Amino acid sequence: MHIYMMRAVDPQDPKQGILCGEINSMYLWGLSEHDTLPTMTEFCVLDQFNHAIYSTIPLPSSFYERSALEMRRSSSARFEWKYEDKVYLASFWPIFLKSRFFYPKWTVVLSESKDYTFAPMAYFKKIFPLIILLSFWVVFLLSVIQIRRTMLPLESLKDGTRRIAMRDFDTRVRVTSGDEFEELGASFNDMAKQLDRQFNALTTMAEIDRAILSFLDTEKIVGTVIARMHEFFSYDSVSITLLDSQGKNPARTYIGGHESGVVNLVDDIEITPEEVEKLIDNREIVSINVDKDLPPFLAPLARNGINSLQVLPLFIKQNLAGIITLGFLDSSAPDQEDLHHARQLADQVAVALSNAQLIEELDLLNWGTLTALARAVDAKSPWTAGHSERVTENALKIAKALGLSDSELEDLHRGGLLHDIGKIGIPARILDKPGKLSDEERQIIQEHPRKGGRILEPIAAYAHVVPMVLQHHEWLNGKGYPDGL
Repeated sequence: MHIYMMRAVDPQDPKQGILCGEINSMYLWGLSEHDTLPTMTEFCVLDQFNHAIYSTIPLPSSFYERSALEMRRSSSARFEWKYEDKVYLASFWPIFLKSRFFYPKWTVVLSESKDYTFAPMAYFKKIFPLIILLSFWVVFLLSVIQIRRTMLPLESLKDGTRRIAMRDFDTRVRVTSGDEFEELGASFNDMAKQLDRQFNALTTMAEIDRAILSFLDTEKIVGTVIARMHEFFSYDSVSITLLDSQGKNPARTYIGGHESGVVNLVDDIEITPEEVEKLIDNREIVSINVDKDLPPFLAPLARNGINSLQVLPLFIKQNLAGIITLGFLDSSAPDQEDLHHARQLADQVAVALSNAQLIEELDLLNWGTLTALARAVDAKSPWTAGHSERVTENALKIAKALGLSDSELEDLHRGGLLHDIGKIGIPARILDKPGKLSDEERQIIQEHPRKGGRILEPIAAYAHVVPMVLQHHEWLNGKGYPDGL
């Protein structure tokens, strides 16, 4: 649309000519050069009489009637009009030209097909169910993926917990999700490894505990500890030093390696009172650097490149009874958890040694009592002084030559000491009679085996000894007494 403006060069002299210029229509409409109308928008301009000056579409009479009506109501508004069965939505606004161009106002009307205007809404209404359905399936698929991504690691962790409950600590869970579940799986595997180590240590310690607590012999306890301690604890040498409970004899040290089953015994180990006091003050563990502060009593252990020692004192009734010493080629400190387990084992070793010591003391008391009884019986008559001990000594020599077992030798030892205990019931006048015994006296003295059997009969532990006491005067030809076997 081209709009021109003409005026006389000199209004007083029309002969001077007329000046003609084209007016920028965008300026008139109130639009900038960058404002463009949509392609489907119809444009028209009405003059002050509501006649079309310019229009991109033929305008029916109904348009003029409706636009005139709306313009009377408001200076700018929206309305509908119809052309060739097509409904248009229109909006208008006035252009005031009088102030600049001394011309009555024009009105700009923009129209757009209603179908075109609402086409996006119609299209959206058409595709909205499909969008909802597609969204549902997308959400469902993402949910399945996320749930699967979550459930697979959880299932793997669940299987791992089930295996741990069944004491299977070797199989590791595999989670490669790249998120916190993978970190959780790694932590779970570390936990399983730690549990495996702890359970193995506890199981081994329990086995060693049962083994050493079942022994009542100090040598067997020491040998078992040295042979099996390496099963749950890593070291390069081990030794056990035992102190004399009476304090009369030097200490003894049993030395063994973690690989060799050989145990070497070192006697005459002297431990000073100051060193004992230091061990009592440090009841848990004493760490010793071989190059700096090695006590003399540990010198036999600092061989073959040993650089550091961990000393575990053993206490029985609050008294220092022994020492377990672990040697390491590496001077760095061992794992604290391993040292904790070693300390626990040392406490159990102390209990086992206490039991063995008690049994040894009871055994010494037993033999001392038997020897005292034998001497008491022999002391009743000067003719039999030392008789029971001499008989026992000769009997044991013969039994060893015959290859009897240790238990048989022990029974024979008891029987030898107690074989004449029945003489307690024989009058001294008969035992000390210098001359020949009468038949009555002989019959009385021949009853001493029976008397001895009756004396020992209530003692169940001496059941194997009673036959020896009863039959020690029987002969191979059957002419012995008391039963003539």
